[in-house]
Amino acid sequence: MTEHRVDGSEICLSIVITVVSGKRAVAENLAGLCPQLDFDSSEVIVPFDKWSADVGELAAEFPQVNFHFIEDLGAAESKEISSHQHRLYDRRRSAGLSQCRGQIIAMTEDQAQPADDWVTQILAAHEQPYLAIGGAVENGVDEVMNRAVYFCDFGRYGRPFEPGPAKYISDVNLAYKREALEFTKSIWKDAYHETTVHWAMLANGQTLYLDDRPVVFQKRRQLTLFRALGERVEWGRVFAETRAAKVGRLLRVIYAAGSPLLPPLMLYRGFRNMRRQRLTAGRMFSTLPVAFVLLCGWSCGEFVGYFARAPRQ
Repeated sequence: MTEHRVDGSEICLSIVITVVSGKRAVAENLAGLCPQLDFDSSEVIVPFDKWSADVGELAAEFPQVNFHFIEDLGAAESKEISSHQHRLYDRRRSAGLSQCRGQIIAMTEDQAQPADDWVTQILAAHEQPYLAIGGAVENGVDEVMNRAVYFCDFGRYGRPFEPGPAKYISDVNLAYKREALEFTKSIWKDAYHETTVHWAMLANGQTLYLDDRPVVFQKRRQLTLFRALGERVEWGRVFAETRAAKVGRLLRVIYAAGSPLLPPLMLYRGFRNMRRQRLTAGRMFSTLPVAFVLLCGWSCGEFVGYFARAPRQ
C-alpha cells in the first residue's frame, strides 16, 4: 500500500478503481489511465482486500497510485463471499470514496478501459453545474457473450445518445462533485450502492446528467454463460432488495407479480439500443437469444429479492 500525503485542497481529481476482475485488469486499466494524469493535482485509489491481495503487488509498478488495503470488510466478511461478490464490490467502492480528497471524484472498474482522453473529458463535463455526471460505456470485446452482457448491463449508455438529464448513470463511468458525496455519505459510508445514492439525490431535487464525452470500454475476458447468468440473478436480487426496503408490502407484491414480464420488456429495450448503436443484423440476432436467457435470470433474482425485504450487506 502506498501513501500520498498532499494537502486535500491541492487535489482537483480523485479516481476510484473498483477491483472486479483482478490484478491483470487493474494493471491494464492503470497503464491506460496514469499517462493521462498530473499526479500533483490528481490521485488514483485502488481499494483491495484479502480476497484480491495480489492487486497490492502492483504498487511497485505504479508507485504514484494509492493501493489501499481494506483491513475491516465489515458485513462483506463472509465465507460465502464468492457467492455474493456484490458485497465486496460495494465495500471496495465505499472504502475508496472514503479515501478521496479531490473536488471531483470519479469512479470506474478495472475491467472498464478508459478512453485516451477520459480524464480530460471528465473535467470538461464537470464545468457544467451538475453534481453527478455519468459517461458513455462501450462494449470492448466483440463476442456473443460479451455483447449480451453488455446490452443487459450498459446498452443505454452506448453512443450515440443525446446528452442530458437521466434516470440512471452507471458507477462504471461517473464522477461526482464533492458536495454530492458529502450529502449522501450516511448512505454510502459502509457500502456504496449506486441506486440508493442516486435515488437520494433525485429525491433531493438533484439532477443525474448523462454526458457522451467521457468514455470507457467494457473488456471482460473468459466470460461464460454460467458466470454471466449467476451475476444476473444476483444483481436482480440486489436491485429488488434495495427497492423493497423503500416501499410497502403491497408494492412489493405488485413488483414481484410483474417480474415475469421483465425479460421481453427488457429485451425489447436492448434491441432498441442495438439498433441505435447500429449493430449489424447478424450481431443482433446472435446476441438477442443469449441476452434473453440472462434477462430471465435477472427476473428470477428480482422475484426473490422483493420478498427478502431489505438489502443484504
